[in-house]
Amino acid sequence: MQCPKCHRPLDDDGEGAYICCAGASLQWRCTKCAKVSEGFAFPYGACPHCGGTLELQDARRAEQAATLAGIRMAFEIELGGRAFYQRAAADSDDAALRELFGRFALMEGEHMETLSRRYHIDVPAPSPTFRIELAAIFGDVESRPQDPANLFRIAVALEKRAADFFTERAAQATAGSAEANLYRELAAEEREHADTLQTEYARWRAGKPGVFSSDLLRAQAQPAADATSRVNAAALLLEGHAAEHIALCCGAQSMSYGELRGSVARAASVWRARGVKPGDRIAIKLSDGFDWISGFLGAMWAGAVAVAVNPHIPEAEWHYILDEAGFSAILAESANDTPSPWRTRVLLLADWQRALAQAAPSDAEAMDPDAPAFWCHSSGTSGKPKAVVHAHRFARQIEQVSRDGIGVRGDDKLFASSKLFFAYPQTNSLYAGLKLGATIVVDPQWPSAQSVVAIVEAQHPSVLFCVPSLYRNLVNDGLAPRIAAAGVRLCVSAGEALPASLREVWRAQTGLAIVNGYGASETLSLMMLDRGDAQSFTPSPGVDILPLDEVAAGAPTRICIRAPTLALGYLDRPQAQAEAFRDGAFCPADLFVRNEAGGWRFAGREDSLVKIRGRWVNLVELEERLSSQSPGVLEAAAVCVPDADGVDAVAFFFVANDDAAARAALAACAETLPHYQRPSWLHPVTLLPRTPTGKLLRRKLQELHRTLE
Repeated sequence: MQCPKCHRPLDDDGEGAYICCAGASLQWRCTKCAKVSEGFAFPYGACPHCGGTLELQDARRAEQAATLAGIRMAFEIELGGRAFYQRAAADSDDAALRELFGRFALMEGEHMETLSRRYHIDVPAPSPTFRIELAAIFGDVESRPQDPANLFRIAVALEKRAADFFTERAAQATAGSAEANLYRELAAEEREHADTLQTEYARWRAGKPGVFSSDLLRAQAQPAADATSRVNAAALLLEGHAAEHIALCCGAQSMSYGELRGSVARAASVWRARGVKPGDRIAIKLSDGFDWISGFLGAMWAGAVAVAVNPHIPEAEWHYILDEAGFSAILAESANDTPSPWRTRVLLLADWQRALAQAAPSDAEAMDPDAPAFWCHSSGTSGKPKAVVHAHRFARQIEQVSRDGIGVRGDDKLFASSKLFFAYPQTNSLYAGLKLGATIVVDPQWPSAQSVVAIVEAQHPSVLFCVPSLYRNLVNDGLAPRIAAAGVRLCVSAGEALPASLREVWRAQTGLAIVNGYGASETLSLMMLDRGDAQSFTPSPGVDILPLDEVAAGAPTRICIRAPTLALGYLDRPQAQAEAFRDGAFCPADLFVRNEAGGWRFAGREDSLVKIRGRWVNLVELEERLSSQSPGVLEAAAVCVPDADGVDAVAFFFVANDDAAARAALAACAETLPHYQRPSWLHPVTLLPRTPTGKLLRRKLQELHRTLE
């Protein structure tokens, strides 16, 4: 069941009354410094600039804000607790305290996840300017920054004060209401935290090790029962290849497999020299290139956990990842957007290159197969990105789908247009390519149709990995024929749905078929492949796929995917973990319909299959039908939104060279559809909102529609 206001799935439609925070007031003015801040809630309801009192900027919405006051207070207290633990972990020189407070920060993040799912609002961004004394004031404890034990006293006081506050609010709320249930739940959690902290404090004072340890996803290297079963993913990717064979090409430069292996081994020495230990996390925040690959694989070679970060990541999202990850080191071109205390952990690219040139190679760290090797962040189409944790065992069979399913060979030259922080190119071009002994083309510039053609014509790759939006741009700009002329023999698409009309026009212009793949950050390899035949998607070699639930023939269902490259899970996202990882399988939110041939047809995500006037409407299929039959429409997206009477309807957004002509064509085509499928609004836009990896952000279109009504 979906929320009738924002159309997000309800956390539990059997719980009774609920509150939706979508559209709540977001602008606040500080009564002390007069600065305006934007956000649903702030730690302890205080101004992030000076700690003063905040008041709603839009008085006209005060009535609505009053109905959400209790939920805001819960967010404010949880935000305050999380901010305190994040800053305490970052500032502490005591390894035990860093571990403990880092874990509690993540637990508070889990609470935020609960609130976010229940009340349909994105988790607020962290507050980099948060001061620990704010937490001390809330907990009524004197702040003494130089006293490590003081952090414990503040933390215990915080949890006790929060438990008392939530207990009091539960008593004031209407019996049986959503607010009362929420407050009782939060009060119990805060009391449990206070008890745990007091136990840890006593053990810390006595010099005993803490009993509150990390789980598998954050663990150091795990000792294997049989030492011979230990592996190192980076070593597995690079072993067994002729030293002189070219591994990487970037512009006019190239690097052989022998040179790459030596560079990775020296990179591990650089990380170890900086104090990085097995299990520590290292961020690679660079443009694609040789240094990216050496730094990333070198982190795994050293037994650390490599984390690829978009070098153009928005500041708020970067701060969110910093707070979540607690990086021991960060390789970046600049430290300007990295706040204290993490700024001191940044290794600038020029310094890295000097250190790498002077370092001696070191041996690969033998790791338990289930020890974390790297994280890749999900695309975040429905909120903040989740860190997907992959183990060293991923490298054992990472090439199987590429070799046996797609047809990639060791003598191929691979080029992926998307950047390496995205799991799709990281897996199918870099990891699988290296394991097969192929040559991988890397490009530091942000991709465009023009840049992709230039790279293909300069490097002559035989295999091209792209996303549908870029294939579409190549077609629309008349550049597609040049791809085939440059020697590409195989085209692969993934990352989002590939429209049948796009696949057909690509074949007509290039003579090349597109292998359409379905994969996820959680599975790495493409789990299903569609070669354009009547079977639709079929499981890739080595992959088993079953429906999550038994449904009637022709009905959409979620699926369960079992594969050797499956992730360990999400970092500290227990609800998302339980929902997506079930009995050793991954169950994505995407929907599929099984056909008579035994294949699977993509039916959209749970948020793209909506009910309009009592009938199911597949927004993905509606987009394809309208745009393919409306000349002049370059791309389009549909969303479900309420009309003036609160009844669900379809808003259709489109990009075109001539808005008026495209609107007329869309309107004419819409008249041929059943009444429940016809869009109530046609919105021309200059571009569709997408993630950095090219995935459509429907929620952004829903927000945009509210401003266009």
